[in-house]
Amino acid sequence: MLRRRNVAVLLVSITCLGVLFFRSLPAAAPIDKYPPPRLHAVKPVVENTLVPPKPANGKTPDGWRPFKPPDSYLLKPFVVEPSLTQRLPCLDSWVSQGKPCVATERGTVDAVWTWVNGSEPILAATRNAVVAEATAKLQGPRRPPFRGARSTHFREHGEMINSMRSVWKSMPSTLVNKYILLTADVSADDTEELRLGSVPIWMNTSQESRLQVLHHSEVFRVPETSLPEADNRANKGREWRDRYVPSFNSLAIESQLPNIPQLAPTVFYLNDDCFILKPVSEADFETPLYGPVFRIQFNLGVKGKSPGSSMMGVDKEGEWPGLQYTNWLLDERFGKRERRYLHHIAKVLPVPIMREAAAIWKEEVSQTAESRFRGHGPQVNMVFLTTWYTIEKHRESLLYSFIMLRADANADGVFSPAERRTLINGLESGKVSFSLREGGSPHWIDVNLQRAGLDSPKETEYDWLSSDGYPLIATLKKNTPDAHCTIDVAVCFPAGNATSLDVFRRVAFEKGECGDCLISHLINRSGPTGLAAFLPPSGAPSVPSDEIPTLPLERRWKDVVFRSGMGRNYAVNMIHRYNYVIGTSPMQFLELRQVKDVRRLPNVTNPVAFLAVNDDLRSPLGVAQLDLDMKTWYAQRWGGVRAWWEKEGAKKD
Repeated sequence: MLRRRNVAVLLVSITCLGVLFFRSLPAAAPIDKYPPPRLHAVKPVVENTLVPPKPANGKTPDGWRPFKPPDSYLLKPFVVEPSLTQRLPCLDSWVSQGKPCVATERGTVDAVWTWVNGSEPILAATRNAVVAEATAKLQGPRRPPFRGARSTHFREHGEMINSMRSVWKSMPSTLVNKYILLTADVSADDTEELRLGSVPIWMNTSQESRLQVLHHSEVFRVPETSLPEADNRANKGREWRDRYVPSFNSLAIESQLPNIPQLAPTVFYLNDDCFILKPVSEADFETPLYGPVFRIQFNLGVKGKSPGSSMMGVDKEGEWPGLQYTNWLLDERFGKRERRYLHHIAKVLPVPIMREAAAIWKEEVSQTAESRFRGHGPQVNMVFLTTWYTIEKHRESLLYSFIMLRADANADGVFSPAERRTLINGLESGKVSFSLREGGSPHWIDVNLQRAGLDSPKETEYDWLSSDGYPLIATLKKNTPDAHCTIDVAVCFPAGNATSLDVFRRVAFEKGECGDCLISHLINRSGPTGLAAFLPPSGAPSVPSDEIPTLPLERRWKDVVFRSGMGRNYAVNMIHRYNYVIGTSPMQFLELRQVKDVRRLPNVTNPVAFLAVNDDLRSPLGVAQLDLDMKTWYAQRWGGVRAWWEKEGAKKD
């Protein structure tokens, strides 16, 4: 016992002498050189790191490049773009009968990454300064930890370079239109002449014909109506930019994806911790016949929660508050639903539909961009919003086509006895059976893609086509002998003086189960393929082309104007605009909570196709070992891969 006490006294004495020695040293001069960021190690913030990082006309730090910021940060007016599916030359025969034709336009994909360099000292200093300023504003003697700034959000282990390598190796060069990297930027000096954008030190940006590096200032945009009067909108949003750029919030950055200019019809969106491990084809992402491929986890529901609702038991820095808020927005527009979680891997986003959704909720999207960290105020999950907006709009288009354009045959807004018989024909028993249609079988999917001149998917099974109906129908057990839904005609289609618009709103939004079962009924009546039972006849009333209304951008279904008499072509275009597939692929989401979890990474002999790896180590003690283990795994997967955008001689591991 005495020996242990002597050792303790000795250690304390040495520590005290060390402290006195270092205190006697002269104070460090302000830092005027900036150590280059390491490839995949989180470095402590260098004391006295300058932000802005250089004086005017000074040397640009490594890992940065100067660029001229835009003149305006105001959101541009929404312009309707046709989706890839709308460009199919045989829209009517495909939608109505399931008869394909040769696709004159092949799909191309932009691979898009968002990246905030966790090893960059200037960005770390900027982040710390923002946190310190926000924390200082908190009241009370016991200030809670600042949300969204914990180290696990910003650690990296060389993910970015290897994520890009995985896409380059696995996706055909003819499929990828551009490789796009969206990174942070900071003020270059005290003028508005230039800003500095973060660029990976291993990337050769001279190859930007197919490689595009963009920065937050180039895509962050605000609706003019969302700017406070104090900003004096003449500065075109520059003060807004200065408050919210750079962002350290993945949801905020993702909310601005629709503002990337000249995107391909489809985006394959990856975080830096997402990888592709097997060769894939166009049909693993989107085709003109079947639409974008969504991967949905049906056993995990997401309930809508309005702003200000209690979030007990939910990680406020995690993704669930944003998911629940986004689902509440969808509830307001399409009716209340417990929608389903998206598999935690890279996502497919149809660009025209993403921009349409962003235009509807532009104020909410702008509010999300103003949250520089997770866990502060309501935040839209753009990926979840785009996916489920597509699915809900397809459902809405089917019901709208049948009720308002087919059943209301003369487009007078009311149902005659004959029109009502069309509406409820075959529903008298109240029981609608589910039937497996040949058009959804793997064989016919492959045949149709072949006839269209398209390749079959390599790593995806098409489990659910939008032509199969609404995927959240009460029972999805279609393989059981008595699989069915029930519909109450008196509740869903009340007799009386109800207009076609009243019936449509009731079935589509107020009584969602009515619309779901009606869709299943009409799919049965459409035959083995196609959606003929939903469509008005070719001679149905139709407005002139110059009177076709623009897409509705109202946020609540009660405010949307739905017109009768729009004709067959309009119905076909709207149904196929929102076409989609729900697919299943070999995929894995791996949370690294302990260093030993690295052993669960897919091996070389039996890899999955899509992988996401989340560093969730709460203790810093294992970070160095995790970093080493990840290096080893990268070397096994992509040790011999060098993409054309990588600098010669740059350290690659």
